Amino acid sequence: MISSVSFHPFISHFPPALFVAGLTLLFLAHKKNDDKLKAAGAFNLSLGLFAAVVADFSGMVSVDINLRTVVDVEGHQGYAFLFTLLYGFSAGYAYTNTFSRTAVGFYMTGVLAMGTCLYSGYQLVFH
Repeated sequence: MISSVSFHPFISHFPPALFVAGLTLLFLAHKKNDDKLKAAGAFNLSLGLFAAVVADFSGMVSVDINLRTVVDVEGHQGYAFLFTLLYGFSAGYAYTNTFSRTAVGFYMTGVLAMGTCLYSGYQLVFH
């Protein structure tokens, strides 16, 4: 660790939670045809994207590569970057073309990337 207190564990829980909450609100907006729910879902995705970027940078700063193998750390960083990239596309589509096939594809791919990122982070902490 660079410092005795790392910011990464505090911020890294927000992106997945806001992603799931945003997608849930978008699903409810589509089901109920409610523009307010659609706006709330897009706003959640925007906040989550900001938190994902902060989590990415704080993770890069707080890692001590000597305690873990390079493959493990860089694997998690790669999944985190992929998730953040898909997060950005999902947030963009939530504002522009919310319920298109492409948008739904980015949402579902984002869920898969989130799962792999969370699992690799879990492996780094608990194994």
